[in-house]
Amino acid sequence: MNRRLTIALITLLIILLSIISFAGLFVQDTKFMKNLVPEYELGMDLEGYRAITVAVSDEKETIYYDAEGNVVTTEAEDGKSEEVPVNNEEDLTKENYEKAKDLIKARLKDLEIKEYLVRLDEESGSVTVQLPEDSMTDIASQFLTTTGEFTIEDAETGEVLLDNSNIKEAKVGYASASTGTSVYLSIEFNKDSKEKLREISTTYVTTTNEEGEETEKQVELKMDGSTMLSTSFADELADGILPINMGTATDNTTLNTYMQQASNIAILINNGPLPLEYESDQNRFIQSDLSLEDAIVPGIVLAVILVIGFIVLIIKYKKLGLAATVSFIGYVAIVLLALRIFNIVITLEGICAIVASMLLNYILLAYLLNTLSKADTAEWKTAFNKAILSIIFVLVPVLIIGIVLCFAAWMPTFSFGTVTFWAILIMILYNISITKVLVLNSVKK
Repeated sequence: MNRRLTIALITLLIILLSIISFAGLFVQDTKFMKNLVPEYELGMDLEGYRAITVAVSDEKETIYYDAEGNVVTTEAEDGKSEEVPVNNEEDLTKENYEKAKDLIKARLKDLEIKEYLVRLDEESGSVTVQLPEDSMTDIASQFLTTTGEFTIEDAETGEVLLDNSNIKEAKVGYASASTGTSVYLSIEFNKDSKEKLREISTTYVTTTNEEGEETEKQVELKMDGSTMLSTSFADELADGILPINMGTATDNTTLNTYMQQASNIAILINNGPLPLEYESDQNRFIQSDLSLEDAIVPGIVLAVILVIGFIVLIIKYKKLGLAATVSFIGYVAIVLLALRIFNIVITLEGICAIVASMLLNYILLAYLLNTLSKADTAEWKTAFNKAILSIIFVLVPVLIIGIVLCFAAWMPTFSFGTVTFWAILIMILYNISITKVLVLNSVKK
């Protein structure tokens, strides 16, 4: 292909990528224009966060007794009642406080909340959680105070037949039918409880006597004392799995709602109940200390440094310098586009990684141009390959460091590592492909 045509096509591609990366890709969506490129996902240090504090509940509940001193669900004639704390004094221990904090963290992780901070006051047991402000914030806040005590009870007597301790795992599934898509919550009981579940499924059934009268014996499935479902069983549950139909949907919105409800219950069941009852104490939005105005001056300084740097390259290396400048713009566009497409959470540390990768790529380009300028025309391709190979040896350890930091639990470190990984990976692949073709075609005679 003609070298001028090659340069023109690559330049056009870089311009197109730059427009999409910096401006977006808009299409008509009913009456409005919709950007197909996702927005940047900013960390809590840049976008602010919701600070929610939950405290150990000091409420009391009323316990009713019948005339014989047995606990009953409602006030009985000739019986008595007393007010008792929902949290026993002996349960208010640092061990239970720590357990509650760890369980809250596990719930947030299962909810796939990307960034959160959990702090415990070891004296009072209160837990403060920082969450990004998005569509999941209100759902996540409910998981901080929901005890998560699941029980299967006799509907008539209130006797607890099975509870969290009997459960191995809860899963969400769905099945297609002629009426729509049914969403199921499948609760698998542990080995020691399978026989108990089978007995319940054969006991709590609808029976018909000789006169044809039906009698239905039911169980109640409860979460924190609230009845989720009252039912009897039509089939024997011999496999130790209890399927609960959450609903049948005929559209995606309803289907997603049922899936979310089933998933929420599964998360509560799988992580077990909180050792104490908690109540909401504070719930407020905290504005970020950093604003757009704070980034203007550093951004201008960085832009000026880069502009001066590329002016120097263009003056010194002529066409090579111009090709390097075009290549650099394309690199920055692709990195920023990748961060948006892959929904990378960008914190202040992530921004530092972006700036560092830009400066590193500039150094890489300057080294390549300096190497080519010292080589004979016939040896430019070989010189380029040797130079890029030596640079890759330097970049690979940085890439490995980025991969290691991607496993960090602390979001600033995770953001820095993730941005570093993508920036270095793109730098290597981009420069051995696009930059190579662009630069070599700029110097061929």
